[in-house]
Amino acid sequence: MGALWIWLAVVAMGDAALLSDEEYYQMPKLFQLDDYDECLARPGGAFCVGSFELAGRTNTHLMHLITQYTDNRYHFNRSRIHRGLCVTTTCAHIDHALLPRRFEACVDNITRSHGLEAHLYHLDYCETAQSPPRMPIDEVDLGFLGLVMVILAANVIGTVYDLLRNPDNKPNRLLMPWSLRVNWNRLTASYEDGDPRLNHLNPVHGMKCMTLIFVMLAHSVIVYHMAYIYNPQFLEIASQNPMSTILHNGSVIVQTFITLSSFLLAYNLLLHLENKQGSALKLFPKVVFQRIARITPVHMFVVGVAATWWRFASSGPLWSMVEGESARCRAKWWAQALYIHNFVKADDKCLLQTWFLAVDMQLYIAVALLTLSLARRRALAERALAALLLLSVAANFLVAYMWNLKPILYVTYPELMRHQYTGEPSFNWLYTAPWGSLPASLLGLYAAFVYYRLQKDGVKLDEKLWYRLTYRLAIVGIPTWIMAGYVIQRATSRPAVALYAALDRPVFALIIVICMIGFFYRIDAPIWRLLTWRGWQVLSRMSLSILMVHWGFNLTQMAIKTTLSRASIYEIGGHWFTTIFMTYLTSLPLHLLVELPLQRFLQALFTR
Repeated sequence: MGALWIWLAVVAMGDAALLSDEEYYQMPKLFQLDDYDECLARPGGAFCVGSFELAGRTNTHLMHLITQYTDNRYHFNRSRIHRGLCVTTTCAHIDHALLPRRFEACVDNITRSHGLEAHLYHLDYCETAQSPPRMPIDEVDLGFLGLVMVILAANVIGTVYDLLRNPDNKPNRLLMPWSLRVNWNRLTASYEDGDPRLNHLNPVHGMKCMTLIFVMLAHSVIVYHMAYIYNPQFLEIASQNPMSTILHNGSVIVQTFITLSSFLLAYNLLLHLENKQGSALKLFPKVVFQRIARITPVHMFVVGVAATWWRFASSGPLWSMVEGESARCRAKWWAQALYIHNFVKADDKCLLQTWFLAVDMQLYIAVALLTLSLARRRALAERALAALLLLSVAANFLVAYMWNLKPILYVTYPELMRHQYTGEPSFNWLYTAPWGSLPASLLGLYAAFVYYRLQKDGVKLDEKLWYRLTYRLAIVGIPTWIMAGYVIQRATSRPAVALYAALDRPVFALIIVICMIGFFYRIDAPIWRLLTWRGWQVLSRMSLSILMVHWGFNLTQMAIKTTLSRASIYEIGGHWFTTIFMTYLTSLPLHLLVELPLQRFLQALFTR
């Protein structure tokens, strides 16, 4: 968690503007926000929010400075300003019958004091106290509310049945999944009496939880770029500081989930098949179904909440941020359900973090097929997977080079973050595309076969000096590889950028694999104890709910603001900690009342 404090504590060392203070403050403010509640409380009060493009009128020198400033990729686009104004007070001197026209004329009039003109680029909304809701309650909202009531009723019925049933009789397999008592026990169980080989994997719990904590940090920073900020230069300064690489390049840690997902699937299948006869491929439909039953219920439930009742949770001048996301979820719910939303209208993002679920499902199916195909041919498996890994890296190099795609480090800049990378091909066709994460997935699969062989052969890597040294270098290599991006990003030639795009994730995934296997062998007892802390096991089992819920709290905290937000160490840190607390608090009932019961109910309904 100290990454945030390290990053933000040194931001003052940068130079935000490369302009003098006098020149910097000649530019129109990037954001302006009037008092929303006071405005609508006035008789006839009207409030408008929108973005405006600037153009030179008489002060061409200032417009040149703005253009020059904006050309720096670490800066916001200062030729596009954002305003939320009380039209009836701030624009009282403008006479137009139509609110949008009055709003545009007002901002243009104010901007003339800078010798510039402003044209409405995008209107978020104009409203009065008497305006009807922009998105009123409809049959979809009521239908989803009915579904929630059914789920709650099922939990009540299942729990009462479990408490009152005769323990000597065989339980009803369709009612028991809905028992809150049973699901609580499943969440908190230690499972220490299971296969000891699986107990060696307990560090996975800590790895998943810590990765999610840093994901929530990254998303806290992103939403600050999306908000109306009092001091945007703070974020511009921070973007140029070397320590910001931890955040700009830190998104590569998501590959930890991809690697773990493939490893756990393949290793569990290898254990399951070691005493089984017949074709392993017969298991493929069951494996895919179990994954769908595992992810889809909570995934679609949260998408349903986002598409319906989320937009009624609050209001305010910036609440259109939530309303826009809600509208996108309503339009793309079917793509979310099919796990193709990273391809369908990729710029229309419904819950930013769910790109991972699409990629994970797509790769999970491929990994399951490969594992089942190679499980009986383990002598061939490692060579075949190594070849596929090299081919996937080479393919990503060709894709990045031919389409001029860049790794996330090269596109994580203020203006792109403000718009959730909308219109950026590298984000859509490399970062959130399955082929971009394929090498990490294959590395996890390869590691499962290697680790299974080592276990079968009784090899004790913890007694090998060469591996202990490699493991400790890999521990240091995690932050080192991330920070190396600060130097690497200076390479701008197309082949060099494509090469880094192809190697960035596989190298990080390889480091994670080396560390992970070292954890399993307990090379360092303190790290083992840290990663296997009992609390991580509980939080890890809720990781899907945590992943699904946290972005809603990230965005809501900024959307409920009624004044300009101040970006600073304490504000961003407080936002992060609030997100963590609220996410954990709400993920517990979501896991117990929705995720676990629906998952087990579907399995009971369709499998024996």
